[in-house]
Amino acid sequence: MNKNKMPMIIHDLQDSQMFALAQAVGRAGIPVSGSSWPMEPWVESSVYVQNSVEMRCLSEVIAGMYARQWKLSGLQGVWLPCVDDSAEFTAKYKDFFESIGMHFLIPSLDSMKKAVELEQLADVSSLKVARMRSVFAYDLLDHLEDEHFPLMIKSTRNAFQKFDDAESLRQFILSNEEGAVYRIQEYIVGETSSMASAIVLFDKDSRVVRGFTGRRLSVADTKFGPLGETLAAKSEWIPELSEGACELLNALQWQGFAEVECKQAANGDWYVMEINPRVSGWTCLAEADGAGLLSAYYQLCAHNIPLEEACLQHSKADYVRMIATCYHDPEWDAFEYKGVWKKCKRLCVLLKECHQRKPWRLLGAWDSCDSKASLQIAWRTVYRVFKLSRMKF
Repeated sequence: MNKNKMPMIIHDLQDSQMFALAQAVGRAGIPVSGSSWPMEPWVESSVYVQNSVEMRCLSEVIAGMYARQWKLSGLQGVWLPCVDDSAEFTAKYKDFFESIGMHFLIPSLDSMKKAVELEQLADVSSLKVARMRSVFAYDLLDHLEDEHFPLMIKSTRNAFQKFDDAESLRQFILSNEEGAVYRIQEYIVGETSSMASAIVLFDKDSRVVRGFTGRRLSVADTKFGPLGETLAAKSEWIPELSEGACELLNALQWQGFAEVECKQAANGDWYVMEINPRVSGWTCLAEADGAGLLSAYYQLCAHNIPLEEACLQHSKADYVRMIATCYHDPEWDAFEYKGVWKKCKRLCVLLKECHQRKPWRLLGAWDSCDSKASLQIAWRTVYRVFKLSRMKF
């Protein structure tokens, strides 16, 4: 690997999803630098990470201190925001990031704001938009009889809750702050497999250059039900989903990455549930399937190379998150084996197959060429499974 080549900068490398992205970048022949808090052993030992610094997450420090951390870090290269907070921060302080030597593509703050108000985009795409609005809790209490159930509320970050009737929603509101503002969204009935995402990359002229679509197979349980992060997925080219996502983002004059999360209703219509202004956490599946999203982003940012639109995915790769740090959960229930020892044995078999480079299989942050780092993070996963199993008894 050419050490003089401009690196891709990825934050929060202690996070297994971000580390899986770093491995995908490394496999594409691009050097990786970034931040970690704390500095985990797999970050320091990875063959792909050429430079790393300790840096707290954006949510733990105010914006000014976070900006100062980046300036003092000395990191320079192609910046890849991987979470909403960092994407918004980058858009707000675009000139600052450029001044310290970062190269990136990011949607404007105005585009991000419009992407949240989905109902305003109902007529610009072949995709339908799930009804959504923000409402004060006390107003919701006064008009519960007018609501259509089931519905979904996003009360905090990563906290979605489904309500099937007015009484359960009433109890929820009364047990929380009555002055709170809730974001209410229509719930599209269907199994997890009816959920899919389009990951799309736009250049600086708001032209789409790369795209990928994949279907969810399993999602993490939150305290409010199975509405969390993707645990298992498969690559599947869904033309109507990709085309509709591009229509939406074209209307917003988008730049950089976006993840358009959708769900298919029983009649076959696709509904947009959310637009995220950054690369998806499971872009590692797209990379394993040959989509070339990260390489395209690097060429656009590092070398300003113009690219034409292309879909490069093979629609063969499967993803089961089995290698994960404490920041994400492994999909342990994917093993149809009872008992921790039998599950660990099955995990070892899967790791052996991955090490033998079996095609189209992805277990998260695992790369046979990055064996030391991969084993360290795999050990963390096994340790967590034993710890959690003991807590249950």
